[in-house]
Amino acid sequence: MESKGSSGADSKHLPKLVVLDLDNTVWTPELYELYGMPVPKKDIDLFPASLTALKELATDKKWSGSKVAVASRTGQVKWAHKLLSMFKVTPKKSIEDVLSYKQIYPGSKLKHFRLLKQDSGLEYEDMIFFDDDTWNTDEVSKLGVLCVHCPYGMSDAIWKLGISEYVSRRAKGQTTAVTVGGSQYYDD
Repeated sequence: MESKGSSGADSKHLPKLVVLDLDNTVWTPELYELYGMPVPKKDIDLFPASLTALKELATDKKWSGSKVAVASRTGQVKWAHKLLSMFKVTPKKSIEDVLSYKQIYPGSKLKHFRLLKQDSGLEYEDMIFFDDDTWNTDEVSKLGVLCVHCPYGMSDAIWKLGISEYVSRRAKGQTTAVTVGGSQYYDD
């Protein structure tokens, strides 16, 4: 019997690599909006659903065959790395501890994903990507990655939609080279 977690998806067809953007997807505000190294929970906060997703990825056994990465175009590279080590997912694990790969530097997400593919040895169709920017999701989906547009940051509905869409498409042998999500998955 396949395990089901809070995302409601069975583990058989889960993505092998879950990739998250940082600014306005995992946390808010975006780093370019801040002056000086931000202090977690004072200057910058995790979206509650990103914390839930990261906690699920770190603790739910159904994700044991999957890895987690971040891909961010922020110009505040040092701040981003520092924040990943400061934000806790569980009492003993930071976001940094959950990550297998980090691509954090200005530039195209295409370069980020080419390096993620190279470093992980996985195919693009084995990946899912959550990002608030349609420019990023549109270009990355053309590689074969299932992209989830979360224009107002990660929400529980967006997380569940992305994972269930990925699992459904893989189970049916359909392409993952699409973008799903959008503003209709947020409460007013």
